[in-house]
Amino acid sequence: MVKQNLLIISPTLPNPEMSAGDYRVYTLTKELKKYFNIFFIPLNYKELSKTYIKNFSKLTKNIIKPITSETNFKKFLEQNNISICIFEKYFSMPFDVCKFMQLIKMPIVDVHEIGFVKSQALSNVKKIGNLKLFKAKELLFYKNAKILIAITDKEKQILKEYFPNKKIVVIPTCTKIANSIKKDFENRKDICYFGFFEHKPNIDAVNYFIKNIFNKIKIPNIKFYILGYGSKQIKNTKNIISVDNIKNISKELSKYKVFVCPLRYGAGLKKKILDAMAAKTPIVSTNFGLEGIKNLEKKHFDINTKEFITKIIELYTNKTMWQKESNRNYSIVRKYYSLNSFTKYIKNFIKFINKK
Repeated sequence: MVKQNLLIISPTLPNPEMSAGDYRVYTLTKELKKYFNIFFIPLNYKELSKTYIKNFSKLTKNIIKPITSETNFKKFLEQNNISICIFEKYFSMPFDVCKFMQLIKMPIVDVHEIGFVKSQALSNVKKIGNLKLFKAKELLFYKNAKILIAITDKEKQILKEYFPNKKIVVIPTCTKIANSIKKDFENRKDICYFGFFEHKPNIDAVNYFIKNIFNKIKIPNIKFYILGYGSKQIKNTKNIISVDNIKNISKELSKYKVFVCPLRYGAGLKKKILDAMAAKTPIVSTNFGLEGIKNLEKKHFDINTKEFITKIIELYTNKTMWQKESNRNYSIVRKYYSLNSFTKYIKNFIKFINKK
């Protein structure tokens, strides 16, 4: 069977070790390579190692420098016989790419997270302007797509409210599942949070947790580890420790007894939560951390209640409760959010496209 050509337009050339958005684009590209010849346009070319660029190039037919002219873009599509394009909408995707969507037979938007939902949540934390303008631009972006890819069933429902007749398919982000997590309750200690700290919700969550919650957790000698790229911007103390470079997420997260997720705003599916589940590390989270995760979404805690702190202490000190939640979460992530599951979602997506 001859492969069709497919174009992916992304804010950056993805580095899967950097952020959840990059990881999603990388795994999506890798999986779609089985079905298409992939052309890839990064709108903002990242400074990455030559080795990484060489490895990522193996997933694509060609990495193209950004095209600004509509005429040149149309010529590029015609020369390479491209009728399908996926726009990876996350972080810094500019809305002016809408002008290119009208030139493509089948424009698809991978939503990642609904921006105006996150902005609305942020407005409950601090005052922000232009909410209606940004929402209007985002909805126009989605309107120009023939197919939308939602990251959760919940976000699909929200999108359906605005676009009842549009084709929307769900492809959750996935995570690597280690074959064996050896560290049990007795061999773990301390609490942690993991994230990409150039992403503002993560900085806000950690600072709020340190200022308002951590000192209320009355467990002798407990430490709070802040893990992930950019975490060094958080000031270290005797009991607050940042680790910037994480090479093996599952192995690192399996050192800790509890994963705390004190996000005060956000949207979409949080890969950090999936990573903790895969490491068998029980989670205490706000609704923004567990949003969209099957069988866990309703098990959140309000960050400003005693229950949030009480749950951390219970998991930290109660072996039976710890093992129960650890095993339950691990089963959920294996069933719905493993790389094997991701492969099945992509197969369904391909069938979805072929029906058009």
